[in-house]
Amino acid sequence: MPALTDKMKRELRAFADACQAGLPITPIDVVAGDKPDLRVLTPQGLIGIELSEVTPLPRNPTFNSSVAETANHEASVRLAEKIYYKKKNAMRVKVTTYPWDVARTRNRKLEMGEELASFVTAHCHEAKPTKTFGRICGIPDGFGVVSIHAGSGPWFAGQSVGVTADGIYTQLANRIAAKDASLSTYRVNLPNTPIWLLLFSCWEVARSVSMPHGMREWTVQFGFDRVFFHAASSQCVEEIHRL
Repeated sequence: MPALTDKMKRELRAFADACQAGLPITPIDVVAGDKPDLRVLTPQGLIGIELSEVTPLPRNPTFNSSVAETANHEASVRLAEKIYYKKKNAMRVKVTTYPWDVARTRNRKLEMGEELASFVTAHCHEAKPTKTFGRICGIPDGFGVVSIHAGSGPWFAGQSVGVTADGIYTQLANRIAAKDASLSTYRVNLPNTPIWLLLFSCWEVARSVSMPHGMREWTVQFGFDRVFFHAASSQCVEEIHRL
């Protein structure tokens, strides 16, 4: 059997977590593959399961995902830490930040890093032992909170996403439509076999989508035999019904 890729490992973990959270299936054997992602042997026979991760919509359309927004913020903070400690006799501090005004941060990692490093240099002596600055304190663009703590420690880029019920429905519908377009291929590869779609969301803040209230009443157009959504942060599974 070929070595499992990172994608396969992530999907196997997501499937196992969904089973523990209530996915209505009793797996006897699970084989990772492609189109669909899993071949699951159950007491009732074989079931093909395709998986797809659902992440929050980006807060600003200049980013293609919330994960990209978070990566941009984290890169800026890592760069700021390097710039800060290049200065002679830099005071040892631990800095914690949270993002703000996401649209203005795209392609500005260098400027944000330099501005944050300069801000910390100017205010590090105010940390006794901790000093927290908000937007009204004139912190650099792209940051909503900057907290400076006296003492050693890695700088931390906090995560923040905006999640709404409408946004969750949009993401679920988009993922279902994208996977539904390949359903004929799954059925050719596993003829006369039920094909399920399992949508899942991870724990990490930038990737997390909670189970929305009233989801049991949602309907979406699709051709899969069954479609489910597992939200790790809510530790539950809900079936999505066909329109």
